Amino acid sequence: MHGGKQTLVCSRSVHSSTIVVHLKKTTEFKNQMKRIFYVIILVISTISCSEKKTINQNEWSETKRLEYLHNVNDSTTWDWEMFERDKNNGDLGNLGPFRVGTFPVPKYDLLGEGSFKGLGNVGDKFTMKNKTLVMNSFFIKKNEFNKSRLKTRKDEIFFQIIISTDTIDNINYNLSGGIVISRNHPDYLGQGFIKTKNNRIDYVAFQTPENNAYAIINTRIFDLNYGKTILIAPQKDKTLKSLQIKSPELTSDSILDYTKRLINENKIIEFFEQNKKI
Repeated sequence: MHGGKQTLVCSRSVHSSTIVVHLKKTTEFKNQMKRIFYVIILVISTISCSEKKTINQNEWSETKRLEYLHNVNDSTTWDWEMFERDKNNGDLGNLGPFRVGTFPVPKYDLLGEGSFKGLGNVGDKFTMKNKTLVMNSFFIKKNEFNKSRLKTRKDEIFFQIIISTDTIDNINYNLSGGIVISRNHPDYLGQGFIKTKNNRIDYVAFQTPENNAYAIINTRIFDLNYGKTILIAPQKDKTLKSLQIKSPELTSDSILDYTKRLINENKIIEFFEQNKKI
């Protein structure tokens, strides 16, 4: 009986040691797996951050804005060839509420290659019943800063104005004018004017790479984020009436067809047919 007890104790002792060894091995294995897991996560995070930095380096950011502001004040970044060309072009004349100034500006590509691809305007005149409407619009071409927003569109209209007028000059074309300017790159500005028999409507609009856009028409301010199309109806007493339209996404190719459809809508016809209109 005594020998049996010793055998039993010995057997239990060996068994317990085996359990302890297995537990140690299991704990070490788990710790190793945790370390491997953390290493994998660290590698993935590093790669993701690296890819994100590469993807976003040409996108607009607060850093880009601060860089631009620094460059405006740093003469070593200025494009002197462009400055000389602008000086030699002379006075561009009366193309809106502001005279076009000649400032030295930073080289466009300092903010990123392909950050400027061009801009322009599309304008025309239309007939609505017995009224003549003059339309002008400004657009920015797809570039590195706006391509993620534009996707498949080649450009975007950031401002459209439609004005009813009682006079058209088809000979000298001096009753209206306009210009769109890139010299504030990456902020873009367009301006223009149109004359009626007893009034003049001046307008200026601009868009920033943050996708904020505003317009001023004879001192009235319009936040274009709430509608890029502005209708102006001059009145006989020289006052003005306006209507802001939340237009769809427009391009230089679609703006004319959109305008034709718009001016046939009842609320637009009613707006331009109000009493005391010119």
